[in-house]
Amino acid sequence: MYSKIHLKRNLLKAVLMATTGILLSTPAMASTTHKVTGNKAVSHTAKVVVRKYRSKSSKKRLYTLKSAGHGRYTMKAKYYVHSFTKFTLQRTAKISGKTYYEVKSPAGYTGWIWSGYLGNPTTYYNFSKITAVRLTVKASATNNFYNHVPGGDYGSGTLTHYGKNYRNKTMTVTGEAKKVYKTPYYRLSYNGKNFGWIYGGSLQSVATSKLTTYTQSGVALQAFNKNNYKTVNNTNLFVTAPKTYGTAPSYPSMSTSPNTIQYKKGTGTTTFTTDVYLPSSYHTSGDIGSAQSLVMDGNTAYVMYLIPSTANTTNEKGFVIKYNLAELRTLVKSSKDYAILSRAFYNQRVQKTLTASQQKALACMTIGPTFATGHGQSMALNAKTKQIWFIGKSGKGTDTSNLQELNKTTLTPDKKINFVLGQNQNMPKNLTFDSNGNLYAFVENQSASLAAIGSVKIYKGTINANHTVTFNLVMQGLTHAPGTYGQSIAVNPVNQRLYFVADGSISSVPISKLGSLTASDVRGENFKTVNASGKETATREFEGLAFDQNGGGYLLTNDGVEIMKASNSNF
Repeated sequence: MYSKIHLKRNLLKAVLMATTGILLSTPAMASTTHKVTGNKAVSHTAKVVVRKYRSKSSKKRLYTLKSAGHGRYTMKAKYYVHSFTKFTLQRTAKISGKTYYEVKSPAGYTGWIWSGYLGNPTTYYNFSKITAVRLTVKASATNNFYNHVPGGDYGSGTLTHYGKNYRNKTMTVTGEAKKVYKTPYYRLSYNGKNFGWIYGGSLQSVATSKLTTYTQSGVALQAFNKNNYKTVNNTNLFVTAPKTYGTAPSYPSMSTSPNTIQYKKGTGTTTFTTDVYLPSSYHTSGDIGSAQSLVMDGNTAYVMYLIPSTANTTNEKGFVIKYNLAELRTLVKSSKDYAILSRAFYNQRVQKTLTASQQKALACMTIGPTFATGHGQSMALNAKTKQIWFIGKSGKGTDTSNLQELNKTTLTPDKKINFVLGQNQNMPKNLTFDSNGNLYAFVENQSASLAAIGSVKIYKGTINANHTVTFNLVMQGLTHAPGTYGQSIAVNPVNQRLYFVADGSISSVPISKLGSLTASDVRGENFKTVNASGKETATREFEGLAFDQNGGGYLLTNDGVEIMKASNSNF
């Protein structure tokens, strides 16, 4: 069989150059005889690769074999392959103890090449395609971690960790690559350290909470007499949302220093200053750049993110990241770098070497799996029960909406209550709780049948022990909403005020006077975003407002994503 392999030199050279773009030259080599064993058929394609650690020269030899009798063969180096190209693999054989592949050019001509010069064509995907994925190493895993996809474009790779030592451990995906096989390889990190690439067959999805669903009968909103509804004529501090939002002064670059969103006008003089910069997307898809809501639970922050490609669809998805703020703030102080976590996250994605502090910073974030979050702007802590809830679906008066409880460990929901709001009212998309466990939400009125369009309607309710929800419309609203979009609602547990958040504008009222407010009870402030030169720009997007147990206010903003602390705890 091998004696039939005879490549016509000039014809093969011309055809290969015309069909593959391979640069060929003829080496001058003496013929030697070799023992050939094995003849295994293979069926996938492979790529000639340049491996600097194997050879200083990029010249890869393509051979022919000719029988020399008595099981011996002459292997002649006919051509040099200088450039990357794809071949179809035909057969594999041991030639004098080394593995060689018979390869076919697109024109159908064959030759033999040392296996060390071939790699399986490998396709790499941007992290934006695998948003916040976490995977668990299987209990039966036998594959190991390598610095490169083993057998891919970069060679066999160097062993970095034994997979069996990390069985049942949950890791974060930082890259994905696929060879000629269906199952991809994944680049993973663990506790902030880059672990390398492992075959996807050794991984499985992270275990999530079992979601228990309750569906209540009857509408959730209690009946009301619209003739009794009124509004308080508060000062108009309405801010129109811009077509394009402003950004942090350094964005998309990372600054070591904090920035501010400054007081502009209103009843207070509050300024927001960077507490810590969070990881932001560096892809147009916004893979980890669309933060939507914030919960402060002691020294832990929970941030819910929306996957932009699902926004405003019937299947909006997202995920939650849990941050250890106490440790992050310590690292910010010691490193004098407010963007230490952002920098570490980015460096990990592009496989740059991480400092010890950056590795510690990455260990301060736990990325949860993707699930159906709804728009994501409603996550809130019930201070009485210590539970985190969010609105997973916000429907019209006759549509089904739902409230879901988030498991703080799995970062997925484990309870869902389906209900219809009713009374011809639309379910709000924001949520907060007071110290007694009462919930609040608001919408900007879109129908003149109840009050002026653009006024604020406030709802108060409870999550009941029988897994139902009850809402009541507070029979007094605000004549003037803070801005175009109602982004967030929050309760300050110290001053017992309820806050309504729009982009660039925040209003608040005392909870105890809901339903009997006077204009003087309503506070409101406008804020300005400035660039690096201190010049005012379009307002940034105010995504979430939350308060800690001491009444400290924290604002979540996008572009770039950061948690900012209020200069005044009683604004």
